[in-house]
Amino acid sequence: MSSTYYLGPLAGNVWNQYSNPVGQVYYFNTVSQQTTYTIPAGWEDVAADIWTRDATKTWPQWNNQRTGRARLSDPNPPPPQTYLDNPHVRARLTVVQRHPESIEPLYRRVLSEILQQLFTRQDGFTLVQEDSSGNLRPDFSVFRLLCRPGGSDYEFELLFAEVKTIGAAWGSTEEHLESVCENNDNGSKNVYAMIQVGLKVKFYKYENLVFHHLSPILDLVTQVQDVTVWANFIKNNPMPVV
Repeated sequence: MSSTYYLGPLAGNVWNQYSNPVGQVYYFNTVSQQTTYTIPAGWEDVAADIWTRDATKTWPQWNNQRTGRARLSDPNPPPPQTYLDNPHVRARLTVVQRHPESIEPLYRRVLSEILQQLFTRQDGFTLVQEDSSGNLRPDFSVFRLLCRPGGSDYEFELLFAEVKTIGAAWGSTEEHLESVCENNDNGSKNVYAMIQVGLKVKFYKYENLVFHHLSPILDLVTQVQDVTVWANFIKNNPMPVV
């Protein structure tokens, strides 16, 4: 892990740019011999900057035509088509795929990022990680924000999510989730729910005080489209909440 990668100079040839093995870029001043991980003053990016792919490198690199600053990720990536196009999701998935025995919090990180992409703040949704010490509270709650006729805001629980590690029993987890759904704060007690066991998920709904199974067990990696279809179903088929 001691390798250093030379990325090239900043404009003016006073600062050289390097990357460590995990992709942290740092800058070395050839005059003062100073090293910093902060972009030197005067070489910051601006919105109008143009970036070009550096064909001389054996790794992906983009250079700012004005300042010479290098980036190791595309500064203008195409919009993600699925949550697997999200680099944060990919990074978190890599951890648990390499180490399937990972502890529960590492699996929660995967679902947290996926839910934030499937239920976006721009569409009126927010994701909250609940207090895990409360046995009848979910690991995650997705809230939906509404506007009352008088103009005030109203937020309700749309979806509960429980996360377990590989090997957890679906049956007992579903029984616990039903109890969690019974404890929701919506006036109607209606709420959608899901379970993640390892990298498998399944969707449910609690409607009119009855717990229903909605989907089959799905793989978060190989059945992205199916997972997305069920997330859209939940968004597009709201149940009464009062």
